[in-house]
Amino acid sequence: MKRQTTGIFKHMLKASYIITLLSGIGIFNSCTGNFINMPEYQQEQAYLLQKDTAYGNYLAGRVAHIRQDYDNAARYYVRTIEKGMVNEDLLGKTYIILASQGKIDQAVKYAGIARKNGDKNNFIDVINAVYAFKHGDYKSSRVALNSINEKTYKKLIAPLFNAWSYVGEDNYEQAVTELQKLSGMEEMKTVYSLHSGLISEYFGKTKDAQKYYDIVINDKANDMSFRALQIISNFLVRNGEKEKALNLVAKYYGSSNIKEMLASLREKINQGSAASSRLVNTPDEGAGEVFLEIALLFKSVPVGHDYAQIYMAVSEYFNPDNDIAKIAMADLFEERLMLNDANKYYDSIGKKSEMYYPAQMKKANNLSAEKKYSEAIKVLKRLLRENPGNFQVLFNLGDVLRVSNNQPDAIKYYNKAINSIFYESEKYWPVYYALAVSYDKNNEWGKAEESLEKALKLSNRHPQVLNYLGYSWLKYNMNTDKAAAMILEAYEKDPNDGVIMDSLGWVYFKTGDYDNAILYLEKASELNPQNAIISDHLGDAYWFGGRKNEAVFQWKQALSQKEEQEELNAKQVKNKIENGLKNIKKLSIQDEKIKKNLHSLNDITE
Repeated sequence: MKRQTTGIFKHMLKASYIITLLSGIGIFNSCTGNFINMPEYQQEQAYLLQKDTAYGNYLAGRVAHIRQDYDNAARYYVRTIEKGMVNEDLLGKTYIILASQGKIDQAVKYAGIARKNGDKNNFIDVINAVYAFKHGDYKSSRVALNSINEKTYKKLIAPLFNAWSYVGEDNYEQAVTELQKLSGMEEMKTVYSLHSGLISEYFGKTKDAQKYYDIVINDKANDMSFRALQIISNFLVRNGEKEKALNLVAKYYGSSNIKEMLASLREKINQGSAASSRLVNTPDEGAGEVFLEIALLFKSVPVGHDYAQIYMAVSEYFNPDNDIAKIAMADLFEERLMLNDANKYYDSIGKKSEMYYPAQMKKANNLSAEKKYSEAIKVLKRLLRENPGNFQVLFNLGDVLRVSNNQPDAIKYYNKAINSIFYESEKYWPVYYALAVSYDKNNEWGKAEESLEKALKLSNRHPQVLNYLGYSWLKYNMNTDKAAAMILEAYEKDPNDGVIMDSLGWVYFKTGDYDNAILYLEKASELNPQNAIISDHLGDAYWFGGRKNEAVFQWKQALSQKEEQEELNAKQVKNKIENGLKNIKKLSIQDEKIKKNLHSLNDITE
C-alpha cells in the first residue's frame, strides 16, 4: 500500500519526444560512465590498511564510490590526483562526481585537466559552459555549449540556456531569437512559452509575458506542471489578477492528489500583492529553471536517472533556493535507497514553502522504511497538528503504527482517517483494508471481516482484498466455499502475484490435494523467493506429499527469510523441524462449480 506524492515533478515534454532526445545524448564515455552504480569491489576494506598514498586514496575513493558516499569519493579521488596518480578514468570519475554534487567550481578544474589529457567527453563542455555563465562570461558559456554536436543540446538545451545568457548581457532581442529555435516544435510549445514569458517579464514586457503564459494555461494537451503554476500565479498576482490566479489553482484542486501543496499556493496568492517578488529574478535563476526542466525530463525515463542527478545539481548551483529542485533531488536519492541523503534535502525545505508538506510526508515514509518508527510518528504528529483532520496524515500514521505492531493506536488513527472522509469513493478502499489488517492482528476478526467487506465493495473486488479475505477464512477454517471462490477470482484477476498464488496453493492444501498444492506453492516460491510464509506453506505441502527432507529444508529457509517474517510463527516452525507434522483436519468444498474450477486449472504448467 505504498502511496507517493505525485504531480510535483511533471515536466512539459511529451514522452515520445523525450525518447527521441535521449537516444542522441552521450554524457558519459566508456571511462566515466555508470558513475552512480559502480560494480562491487572485492578489496572493500583495503583502504583502511593503506597509508596516505595515491593508491591508498584511490582505494578509499572506490569504496566510498561503491557505498554511494559521493562526498568522500570525490575527496579521495582529488587527493589521489594531487599525489600524482592521473589517468582518464580517474579524472572522469572526479569531475562527474563533483558536478553531480553541484561543485562546479571544483569540477571545472579537473574537467580542464582531463580535456588537456585527451578526454573528448562533451560533459566537459557542459561544465565549462555552466561555470562561465555563473561567473558572468556569457559569451564563453555559449561557445562551450554550442561546441556540442548532439541533438539534445542543439534542439533543447542550447536554445534555452543561450537565451538566458543573452538575458545576462541585457540583450532581449537576441534572447528572443534564440528561443524562437524552439517555437516551431509542437512538443516544445509549453517549454518555449514558459521561458518566453519569464524573459519577457524580466525585461518588463508584461503584455508579451501575459500572451505567453496564456498559451501555457490554455494548452489542453498537457497538464500544467506545478512549477509553471507557481510562476504564472505569481505573475497574475503581481499584475492585479489575484482572482484569475485563484481560479487557475482551483482548476487543479478538485481532483488533485497534491491538495496540500495547492492549498499552500492558494494561501500565498491570497497574501500576495503587486509588490510581491518575481520567482525568477536573475539570469542565474533562469538558467536554474532550464536545468531543472532538463533534469525532470531525464528523471521521467529510468535510464536517465544519472543524468537527472547531474542536471538537478547544476540547477541547484544556479539557484539553491528552488524547493522543487530540492524535492526532486531527494526523490532521486530515495530511488537509490539513500534515504538519509533524501531526508537532508527534505529538512532544508522551510515551512512557508508549498513543498513543505510533501517533503515532510516523504521524510516520514523514509524513516518508517528504515524502521525508525518513533521518529516517523513524531514527524507525522507534528504535521497533524499543523493540518488537523488531514486524511493522508492520519492514514500514514495508522500505517506506521501498524508496521511497528502498535495495533490499538493504528486502529484509532485509521478510524480517524475514515471519519475525516466527506464521501465514500473507490480511492478510499485502502484505508478500510489497512484497518482490517490491524483488527486481524489485534485478534478482532469480526471487525476485520466487516472492514474487508467494505474494502471489497469500494475497490470493485480488488484482488488484494479478495485474497486477504479468502485466505483469512481458510486460516480460521470457515466459509470454505466462499474462500475458495474469492481466491480463484483473485487469481483470475492477477495470476502472476506470488501471494495470491500461495493462497491458491493453500486452498489445495487445506482440501487435501497435495500434488496441486505443491505445484502452485512452488510457483509462488519462484515469484516470491524471500517470502517466509510461502516457504513455510511449501514445507507443509512437501511433508504431506511424502517429500519430508524437502519439507524440513523449506521450514529452515522460512526462518531465515525477510519477507513476512513477522507473520511467521517461528516457534511452531522450529517444532515442525524437530517433530514433523501430524495429520490435520481437511476442509471440504461443497459447491460443484468451485470444485470444477479448481480441477480445471492447468495454465500454470503451460
